[in-house]
Amino acid sequence: MAYRGKLSRACLPCRKRKLRCDLDKQGCTQCARAKLTCSGYRDTEALRFRDETSVTRKRVNAQHWVKSVPRSVSMPICSQAKDLFYYNYVVGANKPFNFLQAIYSPTSKMDYVDRSLNAVALAYLANQRYSPRAEEEARQQYVLALSSTGAALRNSNQARQDSTILGIMLLDLYEKITNKEPALHGAWAAHLSGALALVKYGEDEQFEDPNVLSMLMRLSTNLLISCVASGRPFCTGSVILRSEITTRLPGHINPKWQESELMVEFACLRQEIEEGALSDANAISSLVNLDFKFAKLSMEVPPSWQYKTTRVKRKSKHHYDLFHHIYPAEHVVQMWNTLRLTRIVINELICCRCSNTYRKPQRDFEAAAFKERASGIIRDMASDICASVPQYVRHTTGSLFQHSLRKPEDLGVPCDNDAISPFIERCNAIHHVPCYRLIFPLYVAAQSGATPASLKQWVVEQLQFMADYHAIRNAAAVASVLESGETKHIWHVYAMLGSYAFVS
Repeated sequence: MAYRGKLSRACLPCRKRKLRCDLDKQGCTQCARAKLTCSGYRDTEALRFRDETSVTRKRVNAQHWVKSVPRSVSMPICSQAKDLFYYNYVVGANKPFNFLQAIYSPTSKMDYVDRSLNAVALAYLANQRYSPRAEEEARQQYVLALSSTGAALRNSNQARQDSTILGIMLLDLYEKITNKEPALHGAWAAHLSGALALVKYGEDEQFEDPNVLSMLMRLSTNLLISCVASGRPFCTGSVILRSEITTRLPGHINPKWQESELMVEFACLRQEIEEGALSDANAISSLVNLDFKFAKLSMEVPPSWQYKTTRVKRKSKHHYDLFHHIYPAEHVVQMWNTLRLTRIVINELICCRCSNTYRKPQRDFEAAAFKERASGIIRDMASDICASVPQYVRHTTGSLFQHSLRKPEDLGVPCDNDAISPFIERCNAIHHVPCYRLIFPLYVAAQSGATPASLKQWVVEQLQFMADYHAIRNAAAVASVLESGETKHIWHVYAMLGSYAFVS
């Protein structure tokens, strides 16, 4: 009830004309003189309070409605996942699945590809944003995708389509994102073997389509990495596939593909050494020759794949030496660091074989020379890997957060299972992927016995910075491995980081 203040008892005509009403019982004199019908006098006691319940209810409801309007439209979690996946894997000339849009259309009736894409996108979202709900939905989509893909393979027409190979490659990517165990089991490469079996050798139409050729190049690269990481031999089918692809590449071959050709040689040579097919002396000679080929490739890269070395007067906390590298693009630094870490692995094998081979006193000098050369190369490669850090790891805002991001809730950031945390999104939108790709090369450099202890400590500090500033949990995990002194094989760490799902 609202109080309306002191009211006038005057009749309506007098109030309208703003005249003094005499309130005569026989009728208002002012109305009689003006020959107007007097409306009578008001009961001020009855009018003093007015019921405004309905007006108040409307006002409160209006305020509640304004507050309930969300700041932005809530997207389904699967749509969020696909957007993130497309941004990091598909859209762009050098993205690993840039062929996806040309082979697959969301409007086409390819439920096996739809579900495979949903599964891998949700798994990627769960990994990047720590969302249990996305992880659960990814698992459900993966089960559906396996069933749909099995049905497609039983259909002879669908089994011959390029989209079927794409769907299987997406399933393999899901396995790499979710399975962080070492690649020592046959199931780790089962999907890739199935995709390889579907490739139609000798059919020019398949290899002449540039988008399909890009897909087959990615398949071949993933097969190669799986073999290197798991220690399995490089199968004949993979060799044939690479041969078919190489004959259809343009005259100027991408340095990354040339690098992968040398990686094939490395995989085959390592297999021969482990099987005992080569003596230690022959193994060392072959390893030295292979290292020379990698060094030769590094000197022959075209200008667009070269980097600039910038020297500084004073080291920042992101500088190991008084210089750093500037790369024209992320895929370029990725190629260079892969070359460097491979040379580290090759020269570590040389050091190991030298210890086993030259046991006679007269061969000690020769053994020392080989080991010294190999150790020098390892230190140089490790230093160059460290020089690639400042460009991609340092912050761009000019100020650091004072709290740790290893656990987002430590900063009061809600870990919402249904949505992407805007705080984490802001931290790693630009630097997360290139930073993540630095973790494995840094680990390979730091774990080598030929590198100084100061480098190992510096690498630990960089990994902790990635964890704190860029919210990369695996950086903290790898830093813990190095700090503990635990002997962990490099390919175990590679699998822990998600293999080529993130690192290549």
